[in-house]
Amino acid sequence: MSKFKLILSRKGLDSSNSNKPSPIWEDGSLISLPIPSDDHAYYSDYAYQGYLYDEMINSLGISLWHKETRCQHPCRCHCDPDIYDSNKVNTIQGWQACFGQHGAAQLHLEKQEVKKGDIFLFFGWFRQTEIIDGKVKYLSESQDQHIIYGYMEIGEILTKPEDIKQFNWHPHAQHKFLREENNALYLPSKTLSDTNLPGYGTFKYSSELVLTKEGYSRSKWELPKVLQNSNLTYHSEASKKNDYFQSARIGQEFVTLGNEEIKQWLIDLIETHRV
Repeated sequence: MSKFKLILSRKGLDSSNSNKPSPIWEDGSLISLPIPSDDHAYYSDYAYQGYLYDEMINSLGISLWHKETRCQHPCRCHCDPDIYDSNKVNTIQGWQACFGQHGAAQLHLEKQEVKKGDIFLFFGWFRQTEIIDGKVKYLSESQDQHIIYGYMEIGEILTKPEDIKQFNWHPHAQHKFLREENNALYLPSKTLSDTNLPGYGTFKYSSELVLTKEGYSRSKWELPKVLQNSNLTYHSEASKKNDYFQSARIGQEFVTLGNEEIKQWLIDLIETHRV
């Protein structure tokens, strides 16, 4: 196996745009709700088990705000990474999974020389829910947690506007992103290197996917053993406390070098918990 980088990528609702987290469904599905935006997509364009995303948001009492426009309770959203195979209300011809990045976050990935064969692990802010009288509600006394909900091995990186705009359903194919110099679209590999496993996917809940240490606030982690000696960007030795790992409050992507042990850990997660 060639050398690779692992990128822990923070995505979905967080405290900069929401007062409450994304739902963990009763069947264990981790539904990462996209962040509010002024993009072309609407929360009502996405659904799970017949529940539109905007219905979930209302039922859970989630308040959203878009920090750039300062718009309260927006109904449009930034669906990225786009890795759920069957959450779209309307079929998109030619759809394929992809993930876009730009600005300082993309410059960070470029500085870390992220390339084909490197692997994103997407994590976000989640809480257990249940269905009561047909409505989605947070499970009483359930804990807010940072949880890994998806992955993508990079198969190709597009940076030319004429290539990116072919993925017209994706927000980073819109003009406001295409005109930026450091806009990029990441496409998954067909299969995970050295395996027959899909090159991207989402997970169902398992304690093995939880980053937050039990009983602690969500940003205080208990890193998987294979990552405890890793040097994650945006972190330092000061992040390693006596009984937890303090995750950075800034940055979207935390990059570290992978190895055989980490790759096997990833394979085990995907074989066991992929939807």
